[in-house]
Amino acid sequence: MPKNTKISEKKRLNLAPSGLTWKRDVFCSEYLKDRNATQAAIRAGYSERTAKEQGYRLLTNVHVKARVNELMSERAQRLEIETTDVLQRLWEKATADVNELVRIERRCCRYCHGVDHEYQWRTPREFKGAQNATMEEMAKGNADTLLALGQALDEGRTIPCMPNDAGGYGFDQTAGPNPDCPECHGEGIAHVVVLDTREALSHPLYEGVKQTKDGIEVKIADRAKALEQVARHLQMFKDVVDLQASEELITAARAISAASPPITPQYVRDNAHRLDALEWDAL
Repeated sequence: MPKNTKISEKKRLNLAPSGLTWKRDVFCSEYLKDRNATQAAIRAGYSERTAKEQGYRLLTNVHVKARVNELMSERAQRLEIETTDVLQRLWEKATADVNELVRIERRCCRYCHGVDHEYQWRTPREFKGAQNATMEEMAKGNADTLLALGQALDEGRTIPCMPNDAGGYGFDQTAGPNPDCPECHGEGIAHVVVLDTREALSHPLYEGVKQTKDGIEVKIADRAKALEQVARHLQMFKDVVDLQASEELITAARAISAASPPITPQYVRDNAHRLDALEWDAL
């Protein structure tokens, strides 16, 4: 077998299915992990000492760039992500209503809908529990006092500071405030309402919850950032400043430069008094 044929066969065996050498092909795969050419080169087996130069050189190679783009396209297809899908998701995030996740609601106080605007209980059981708690507090651990209070209550006698059910039952904390309520004057009580996370999982703004010492914190995505990303995708911003000067401006600048005397040591000595005056003016 001719020598050249052996070399070609050896070279062919060293090629990945992409047509690149295995080393270059591995570099392309590693580069997609973190977009760090230097680290990708090191992970692909290139020398750490020359990894930075190798990474730059590889990314400027036409075949390597094509392979990177190919892998990016394959990854997007695997994840079923298209540009329009990403843009749609960003737009949904930018325009979503935060109130769907967490909001403040003004709800009725305990006196809003009670009979004659007296304190309203949810149920008789809640009322009975409040009475028992009051008696235990008044008895201060004395069993005889507690027994006497219970007997007085059963006999219908009036006990100072004991809760009563004059306002009736049926308190609904989701009801709106009563504008005629003499207790809250129709303002009600502010309640923080958080959407059930079982329903929030697919919401574009929902990013999880965190338990803090002050309660539950709902993590909400940055709508302003999402809107900025949409705007940049649509090229609504022009971040590059145009510094190109007109031909007239360039000509004028050249004329001024030509008319100005050269700054030589002799010029400085001859005009020392003017330079001193400029320094004092600056101060």
